[in-house]
Amino acid sequence: MPWKYTYPNAVATETDTNTRFDVKVGRGAASMDDVELTPQVSSKHKFDDVAMQRLRAEFWGILQQNQRRVAMQHLIDSKFGGYTMQASIAIQRISKKSVAHRTIQAWLMDPGALSSRNCPEWAVIALKAFVDDPANDEYLKSCERMAKSTASYMPHSTAVDVKYGVKYATSAIVSDETRRKAWCEASLVALPHMISKFENTTERHLEHLDHHVHAMWRALREATDFEDYRKRVLDEVSDKETANMIIRNTRRAIEEGADEFPNY
Repeated sequence: MPWKYTYPNAVATETDTNTRFDVKVGRGAASMDDVELTPQVSSKHKFDDVAMQRLRAEFWGILQQNQRRVAMQHLIDSKFGGYTMQASIAIQRISKKSVAHRTIQAWLMDPGALSSRNCPEWAVIALKAFVDDPANDEYLKSCERMAKSTASYMPHSTAVDVKYGVKYATSAIVSDETRRKAWCEASLVALPHMISKFENTTERHLEHLDHHVHAMWRALREATDFEDYRKRVLDEVSDKETANMIIRNTRRAIEEGADEFPNY
């Protein structure tokens, strides 16, 4: 994709030359002639008329993709309570095509994301046709009721499935790749510091888990009923966390020469 752009921003980047353009899109834009692209003053690249015509054509395609994505997001949020599962059912009823709810989540991902997929025009048309058909009013009302019933609480697994699964999976992929790249590109000087940081973080996490497990096993051996068990576990965990906080504050003071540890 030669452009990095999210509708309706006023700035876009042409990625082949890394040039930023000011963007103006006419109201009700119907063709690329309704789009103004102007290289910013700081641009080091010059574009002749032929190049600008090509860039406008490319940008027009990206703009249409963005507009379809925004239209799809608006319909799902306003009519289906944000549930891609319910929206997929609606699209399939009109289009007679198989559309998975995770496919819709990919359509809604920001352009440039690993999981982002082009939202097709037929899908937006189908969803709008479903919404506009009075015969589907009861279905839309049920979506509204569902959204209201889960406004205060929705199980995390449900939210991941019907709304955020693709987004969270994409974040995990990016995070793992960023970490892998950092380790692979680390210099021999930086590597020992990275290993030390990783080891310290892992040790603190294991210590945290060990405190909780120890508290639960101790309570299991000594508690007389569930309420007693619950109280013992919470009290011991709280006691350990307080002790750790005291240690952290004391360490900070020692390392910084603060509080009772001035460097005379």
